[in-house]
Amino acid sequence: MELARRLANQSIFPEYKHGAVLVKGGTVRNGSFNKSNYCSFGHRFRKKEYGIPTLHAEIGTVLGVDRTVTEGATVYVARVGKGNDFKMSKPCPMCREALRHCGVKRVVYTIDDKIAGSYRL
Repeated sequence: MELARRLANQSIFPEYKHGAVLVKGGTVRNGSFNKSNYCSFGHRFRKKEYGIPTLHAEIGTVLGVDRTVTEGATVYVARVGKGNDFKMSKPCPMCREALRHCGVKRVVYTIDDKIAGSYRL
């Protein structure tokens, strides 16, 4: 989660700084943070009423990564506030569907500094 926090701090968004790390076999395979770029891959999984899909941290971790790496992997997601404290970072429906499509099996996300949530895809 510390690596996800450091990645989140690279985001340009003042309120929604998210970072994500893709881990498989105990090894970090990729990482990303949220950006305002349009994301055509995310567009496949986003409902139109939610607007234009941007590059979320979770999607950034799987873009360009071979399915042999994403299959069975875990993604750790962190959101940080202005004080560098953890905030709720449960992935949105677009990200959950994209991660499921790529074969990711587990997502662990921050809720606050003392609690992390997780679920299987």
